[in-house]
Amino acid sequence: MKKFLSVLLAAVLLVSCAAFAESILESDPEEVLSFNRKAPVTDWEGEWVLAAAYIGEDFADENDIETTGLIAVPEKAVTMSVQAVLDGSATGSDAGVMVDQAAYIHSHVYDIEAKLAFDASFTDEEATLKLPWDGWDWTKDEEWTGWTEGSTYICKGVGKLSKVGAEDKSLYFCKVTGVENDAISDENMKYMGMNEAGQLIVCYSDDNMVKKDGDVAFAYIFVKAE
Repeated sequence: MKKFLSVLLAAVLLVSCAAFAESILESDPEEVLSFNRKAPVTDWEGEWVLAAAYIGEDFADENDIETTGLIAVPEKAVTMSVQAVLDGSATGSDAGVMVDQAAYIHSHVYDIEAKLAFDASFTDEEATLKLPWDGWDWTKDEEWTGWTEGSTYICKGVGKLSKVGAEDKSLYFCKVTGVENDAISDENMKYMGMNEAGQLIVCYSDDNMVKKDGDVAFAYIFVKAE
C-alpha cells in the first residue's frame, strides 16, 4: 500500500508540474521575468521543480542563438531545495550584523542556501547556490521604519549569488534546454528572485537586477513542488 501511495503521489506531482509548465509557456515572458520585490525571502524555502527556461532576444541576437523566449524543458530535469539560514556572522551577538551603517542599525539577517539535483542524463553532480544577506538591496523603505536593535530583517526582492558550486556555472543550461552555445556555457548564473506568480527565477543578466528589473539573458523558472 505504501509503495502504491508513493507511486500515486509521484504521478500527481508530475501532472501538477506539467500543468504549471504548460501555463508558464503560454504566459507573457515579460510577466514571468518580472520580479516581486516585496516577496520575503522566507517564502523561497522548500522544494522546487524546473518548469521552464528562458533566453532573451537581445542576448540571442548578440550571440547567434535562434531559440528565444520561454522554452520547454524535460520533466524533472532539475529539482532544487532552498533554505533560508540565519547568517552565521551574527552568532554570539544579540544585535546581529549592521544592516544600515549610516543609521547604525543592526539586525539578524537571512542567507539563502540551495541544492540542485539534475536528471542523470545531464549530470550526476549536485550543484549548490549561496546568496548572502548583503546580496540584496538594503535601501530602507516605509515598511522598515520603526525598527529596533536586534530585530530580524527579512530580505526581499532579488539577490545576487555569491557562489555557484558546479562544474558548469550556467547550471547545465545548454544540456537541459538543448540550446548549445558557448556564450551561455561560459557565464555564471548570477541572480535569484521570486516573480509575481510565486515562481523562483535563477538567471544571468548583464544588468544590476538587485536594483531594478533589466534584460534577463537566460533563466531557469522553478515552481513549488506540491
